[in-house]
Amino acid sequence: GGLGLRDIGLDRKVDELSGGQRTKVLLTKLLLENPEILLLDEPTNYLDAEHIEWLKNYLTNYENAFIVISHDVPFLNAVTNVIWHVDNYKLTRYTGSYEKFEEMAALKRRQEEAAYERQQAEIKREQDFIQRNKARVATRGMANSRQKKLDKMEVLTKRQEKPKPHFHFQSDRTPSRFVIEAQRLVLGYDTPLTKPVDIKVERNKKIAIRGTNGLGKSTLLKTLLGLIKPVSGDIEHGEFVSVGYFEQEEARGNMNTALEELWQEYPGMTNFEVRAALASCGLTNEHITTKMTALSGGEAAKVRLAKIMQKPVNLLVLDEPTNHLDVEAKKELKRALQEYKGTLLLVSHEPDFYEDLVDTVWNIESWSTKIV
Repeated sequence: GGLGLRDIGLDRKVDELSGGQRTKVLLTKLLLENPEILLLDEPTNYLDAEHIEWLKNYLTNYENAFIVISHDVPFLNAVTNVIWHVDNYKLTRYTGSYEKFEEMAALKRRQEEAAYERQQAEIKREQDFIQRNKARVATRGMANSRQKKLDKMEVLTKRQEKPKPHFHFQSDRTPSRFVIEAQRLVLGYDTPLTKPVDIKVERNKKIAIRGTNGLGKSTLLKTLLGLIKPVSGDIEHGEFVSVGYFEQEEARGNMNTALEELWQEYPGMTNFEVRAALASCGLTNEHITTKMTALSGGEAAKVRLAKIMQKPVNLLVLDEPTNHLDVEAKKELKRALQEYKGTLLLVSHEPDFYEDLVDTVWNIESWSTKIV
């Protein structure tokens, strides 16, 4: 009941469920086992806001231990009291909330950088002394002694910064005033999911779509784009509309490398251009030559975003683009969307991400035929 599975229908087949609903089934199974330790790998990714809140309360009052991987900062701040930070092949333990960890990690970075700079200056001074004095008989002993000290020194290495993503969505020519118009639209597959609704998407408006899992947020996007047919109603696209579409779930078993994935879409690009486009999204050479199936969720999402960024579009349709992105990439995506000059339709369960980005929020729970 807490995770909303009763509303889904307990006799529904799992492979017919949406990503968020499947997450809820797995989570419910796990919680009912009442284990001594819970291991949660990005549990909030497909959950809607209400059930993230429910999970937050559950974990806050959970008597046993749990380890959670997450990029959802408000969630981490609410449920954790220890952060393990994996960075540069090292694991460092911090106590306190995520915000406290960010402060402490930044301080540690500054201290490491200062120690490295100090040591480099000392090495330079010593080398300079050795160079000037090793040839003179009177000072050769001192120079050799300093050389031995230098040889024994544990040399600090400069911190390897991971590549930061830079996102940029190109704007296409100006379309007609209304990009999409729908009259008496009913969403669904075999059965209707919504009451009849009228929809107008005006040029250059930024719209967030929210609502409980399984109500048809992804179905709405696919229907508006003409990828699936509505149960009833009419949809019209305006003139000169060009679409960039980010699907919530990518095709499984994709054996292309990241390089091939982008090159197939844009065969006119040179090898250098494809590599540069992927690198600007924060992907390393190792990522670029790895098969899509072997990439992490966040790395694969960056490849899919890179595909959209290579062409000018005036309608961006993004279905939960932040699900697997790390904190840095999320900030950068938000900045790029704020800067984007076209129309945006964004499905998201992260109010923190979209609240100061969009003009309007559609809550599709009010359109639903289900009781939520």
